[in-house]
Amino acid sequence: MGQGLSCGANQENGLFSAVKVGDIETVEALLKREPNLLYHTTVYDCHAALHIAAANGQIEILDMLLEKFVNLNAVNRHKQTLLALIAMHIAWEDLLCEETH
Repeated sequence: MGQGLSCGANQENGLFSAVKVGDIETVEALLKREPNLLYHTTVYDCHAALHIAAANGQIEILDMLLEKFVNLNAVNRHKQTLLALIAMHIAWEDLLCEETH
């Protein structure tokens, strides 16, 4: 019984880690094996895989997840939607580009 919980937690962590680093093959494999992982969130920040992809600029993964994800209005612990995180990421990238030029 505890093993099932442990296994689920490992798959969640694997999904979130793969999304963060842009490992689309692992993301696809995990979601194929366990489609409900798409609706899991991180414990502390309540980030779904979509939030993590947006916050880390993983556009290819974000695009793939958007095709599968139903609740685009899901919020994290800070009440930030997916669009808010995307906007913050774009603003941050623009700021970094300005500083390097």
